[in-house]
Amino acid sequence: MPLKLEGEEFKLRAVDNTGDGGAICKDAPSSDTEDLVEGSEEAPRDLEKGPSGFFARHKNRPVLLFLLQMLFCVIIPVLVIALCLNLIGVPSHARDSKDVIPKTWRLDTQQNYTIDQDYWHAQTGGAERHYYFNISTLAEVAPDGIVRNLTVINGQYPGPLIQANAGDTLFIHVETHDVPTTIHCHGLFFNKNNSYNDGAAYINQCPISADGGTYDYKILLDDTQSGTYWYHSHYGTQQADGIFGPLVIHSAHERELIGDQYDADVVIMANDYYHDMANSYLPQYMGSDNENNEPTPDGGLIQGTNNFTYDSATYVVPNSGNDDSNITATYVGGNLAVLNFDPKKKYRIRVINAGFFAPFNFAIDSHKLRVVEADGTVTEPLSLESIDISVAQRYSFILEPTETELTQYWMHVRFNTFCLAEDNPNFNTDLRAIVRYDQKFNSTPDSDSWDYNGGDVRCRDFNQTLLKTLDGTVPRAQNGSTRPDVYLELDVSFMIGAYQLDRGYFNDMTYKSLTNSSTMNQLVSYPNNNTIKTLGNTQIETKNDGQYLINLDKRGAVVDLVINNYDDGAHPFHLHGHKFWVLSTADRGYFRKSFYDSDNGEMDFTNPISRDVLGVSGYGYAVIRFVVDNPGIWPFHCHIGWHMESGLLLQVNELQSEYSAWDIPSTWSDLC
Repeated sequence: MPLKLEGEEFKLRAVDNTGDGGAICKDAPSSDTEDLVEGSEEAPRDLEKGPSGFFARHKNRPVLLFLLQMLFCVIIPVLVIALCLNLIGVPSHARDSKDVIPKTWRLDTQQNYTIDQDYWHAQTGGAERHYYFNISTLAEVAPDGIVRNLTVINGQYPGPLIQANAGDTLFIHVETHDVPTTIHCHGLFFNKNNSYNDGAAYINQCPISADGGTYDYKILLDDTQSGTYWYHSHYGTQQADGIFGPLVIHSAHERELIGDQYDADVVIMANDYYHDMANSYLPQYMGSDNENNEPTPDGGLIQGTNNFTYDSATYVVPNSGNDDSNITATYVGGNLAVLNFDPKKKYRIRVINAGFFAPFNFAIDSHKLRVVEADGTVTEPLSLESIDISVAQRYSFILEPTETELTQYWMHVRFNTFCLAEDNPNFNTDLRAIVRYDQKFNSTPDSDSWDYNGGDVRCRDFNQTLLKTLDGTVPRAQNGSTRPDVYLELDVSFMIGAYQLDRGYFNDMTYKSLTNSSTMNQLVSYPNNNTIKTLGNTQIETKNDGQYLINLDKRGAVVDLVINNYDDGAHPFHLHGHKFWVLSTADRGYFRKSFYDSDNGEMDFTNPISRDVLGVSGYGYAVIRFVVDNPGIWPFHCHIGWHMESGLLLQVNELQSEYSAWDIPSTWSDLC
């Protein structure tokens, strides 16, 4: 456990963000303080290494007096605090994370997903934040009542909340036990020359091997980046099986930026959910003659829990085929999520769609939602009754006070059935949780819902033109024109190709991952001798070895991507390493370059939303803009997990000459 030295007194400080177990987090001091961590390589000149390896400041004193002081000032407080930590079930940060066994496999989200505002608003940035993840399989658990296996972090589901301040250094220490993995911190910029820790398997990192593989992600957080993000495995279909959780970056100017005072801050994670391991669905989904019929979820979860409505006569066992007479499900009962709120407080709620496939509509009965953030971008306030949230998107709302006298309300997460390729009788698309202002009640709410039309038939994203970046300025080309320096059109389609497999394509190119290497490792280790893209190749687009690269070599260039969706389904597209400006979206039709110069309202150069995930409607298009300023290999892909598996991904190769000159740690290259 870190020791903080203040004058003559040792003080133990443990910041626990774990709920009931969870991630083991310890705050290490910033370099400009006198906080010391056990095992530091070098002590300040006026400190000497004391008993037990700790650094201590002391003068020459009689030995007996010194020992007595050490006894009372160090040993006894340590024993008392250690005893208290064990009594209340909080893990001691001095232990290795693999030795901490949670009391239950369910993460206490009521505690873990509630943010301690007083602590975080008092921070100034510049500290180290350490989180420890043990990845393993959790056998025979039932988040919604149906028993299945999960792949989890530290023996619990869902994943714990990670928090840090803008300007901090975030460490995520990962150890595997029976599966390989990677961890991607979705939405973070990685713009301090550490894009190799973005965590996209076989693109900017090779996976951490199974059975004892380790890797330490070191992420230097940008001083200007804050807001609501999340992390998840970026290895195969692993995210759907449980490796994901929320990530919040705080700012000292958070309340000032939001412009609305709030008393409490809560994260809400909702996701679609399958009753079997996700990779078990791939043989059928990726099989020949399958017209991209994505597996329909069996249900959904809020805060990692739900009460599945089980009927043995109608329940369809996943992957059972036509003959399921000998295949049964085990049902043990489930629970709805309950969020206990204080009626005297105004709440900020951060909602994350952590699903694998399906968008949803979010609402709370009788409560207006004032939007103040989208994907980490502070927005001009917008009051709504409900909002559609695509996969991987995040929104923050200020809950407006209700005028009713009820003490309980339904929270709704309604999955849009028009976005599903096939029906699934298991899937109750109206997922609910309870918002409770008086904990004496334990009945179900009797609240009135806002009107809901059953979902948009075109499976569209929320109307992005209603969202405005607060004090935003759209970057212009170097000559001041509304037109970009680099213009690229990306045609999106699904086609049946080799072996009658239906795969996703950008400009007639489908992604196929490398084996035993990553794109970035190839380009860094063999800059002039690889099969993907050599340093001397100046082509803006290269398509080699299953890797479609957009090569951007001019720092400061303004890039517009025009996404033409020729598929009938909507796609939530995500760009790693950047936020992008949403200049234009349409439900149908084609983009024309003449729109850049017209005044017909087709494009917004004044103050559009800046975000990292955008849903593009079937047969529609979108125009997004970003600036070339962040060296790395950045995936651009549909965030529907099934579509990533089918190849709907390309890579933005940004400033290759810069990242090729980095001194990347050998622990990264050793993964390959």
